[in-house]
Amino acid sequence: MRNVTIRNWLRMAAIALAIGLLAACHRGAVKEGTAVVANVPTKFDITVSAAKDGQFDLDGLTLTRQDLASHLRYLVSAGTPAHSILLQPGEKEGIKQRHITGLAIVCRDEHVTGYVKDDDGNLKIISVVDDTNKNDDAQK
Repeated sequence: MRNVTIRNWLRMAAIALAIGLLAACHRGAVKEGTAVVANVPTKFDITVSAAKDGQFDLDGLTLTRQDLASHLRYLVSAGTPAHSILLQPGEKEGIKQRHITGLAIVCRDEHVTGYVKDDDGNLKIISVVDDTNKNDDAQK
């Protein structure tokens, strides 16, 4: 029989604490890069769902970040530009930081306001901070 010492108990407690912290960090992925919405829009121009590998599902089609940006540019050229886009959890995939980052890049580049509906049903706006001024000041 194995003798359990205080040292082994502390080691097991530390491992359990580390696992708990990792689980808590993953759960908060939607919180990073988003802010609570004060004026909730009643309708969104485009609604996409989270798909695997950081991709997006739009009307049954799986799109990469670049494909989504191309679709938004097409809408502008067709005369029906999108001004707001909603990201919601997919059927098989929850929203991860990769989805938020990809949508934030698309929103910044295509001048669209992005919203995220988290797993609890709360609506948040994607806030893009342009730090080009910081880089310019650092180079001077």
